Amino acid sequence: MLNFLISTIAFSIAVYGLNFYFRAQNLTASRSRTVVVMLAATLISIAAGWVLDQLDGEAELHKNDPSIMAVVQSGDPVQIAKVLAGFN
Repeated sequence: MLNFLISTIAFSIAVYGLNFYFRAQNLTASRSRTVVVMLAATLISIAAGWVLDQLDGEAELHKNDPSIMAVVQSGDPVQIAKVLAGFN
């Protein structure tokens, strides 16, 4: 949950900062500028979430999870439902 919160905050700050910077440069508000701002903000948000995972140690939790193919081949409907829902 903290990862989602930090990523959302980072995305919002990145969008605001990039729009402020582009307005200061007198760039017109075009579709290309919007795509660049959203792409850059998404990458910044992903990076913030990754850094938080590394600092918090949550990246280590999923190394021992079974692969999707192993779960599907097992045929266990409960395990398949957990994988589809995102639960471990």
